[in-house]
Amino acid sequence: MTPESTVRDRIERLCRKATDPLALYRDVVPVLDRAVPADLWCGLLLDPATVMNTGGYHDEGLPVEVLPRLLELEVGTDDVNQFPALTRDRAGVATIHRGTRGRPELSARYRDVNVPAGMGPELRAVLRDRGRPWGAFAFFREVGSPDFSQAEIELVAALAPDIAAAVRRTLLVSEIAHRDAEDGPGMAVLRVDGLRVDLEMASAAARVLLDQMPDTRIDGLPVGVVMLAARLIAAGGRRQSARVRLRTGRWMSVQIDVLETADDGLERLSLVIEPVGPYELAEVIAEAYGLTAREREVARLVVGGNSNPEVASALSISVTTVQDHLKKVFAKLGVGSRHELTARMFFDQYLPRQLSRVPVGGDGWYLPAD
Repeated sequence: MTPESTVRDRIERLCRKATDPLALYRDVVPVLDRAVPADLWCGLLLDPATVMNTGGYHDEGLPVEVLPRLLELEVGTDDVNQFPALTRDRAGVATIHRGTRGRPELSARYRDVNVPAGMGPELRAVLRDRGRPWGAFAFFREVGSPDFSQAEIELVAALAPDIAAAVRRTLLVSEIAHRDAEDGPGMAVLRVDGLRVDLEMASAAARVLLDQMPDTRIDGLPVGVVMLAARLIAAGGRRQSARVRLRTGRWMSVQIDVLETADDGLERLSLVIEPVGPYELAEVIAEAYGLTAREREVARLVVGGNSNPEVASALSISVTTVQDHLKKVFAKLGVGSRHELTARMFFDQYLPRQLSRVPVGGDGWYLPAD
């Protein structure tokens, strides 16, 4: 067995056993390092809908001092191998040297972030499953080291789908605690001073929720929140939002908007963190389980209490086709009945305390109780 095949086999086994995405990153990279050595690395979690960085493992990555400039470049400029572009790239894996045709100094990220951190070659990889991004890696080598080889790029590209599937699966772990303080919404005010973003004031719920975000901190704030603020500024003050999974497994919606410019001349931003709405969470779960668009429609109608003939009528398909779709849905979610489907698609993942079990048509899953 070749070293590459040994690495691939071990990583595939780690993916099968994974229960937490960041722990998976920490387990996978030391194994991968045997075939694709790197001096620094970080692993990101991405919102599959927006490709926003919603958390990650940065403890073995770039020094904190260069992160503000990195975030500014990621959201405010057009540089080589940015993650949204890599998501659309066929391979999804690229190096900064190849992306600049051997002239990495053309990249502002290379000049302003990598070199000051003592790094030269950089490899980025998006972790896609069923065409959607769930995470990403960035690997760095010290200045003067050789670039990542074609064989190394191909190995990372070959492993990326297995790692992505494992990340997607681990994100389905239901929340292990549900404290009143986490019911939200959590509200806070951020103060922007140039590239610096500080937490000026926050409710108790916001502090709890910010603490639960699995991410490296910049001046006490999760990197994902700072990046969201930077994206808002780059977008000319247009409201920004993303979905974030807390360490407890709870899905939250994070929104940042312009609040005011105070007498001190510094801009204030409002930060709202609240549980993801039922219909939105259902979409997240459907994405993570890999349901097709038609399978989602069938699942939504079945969970809404519709019979197979009613589903067939609503979707203008035959009852036999409904049954075929439902079998696939059951298989993907590992359930054997409509009751189990409802539990898996909704109640196992999100336990709403103020929602009635009133199914609604095509606009969502449940309506708030009156």
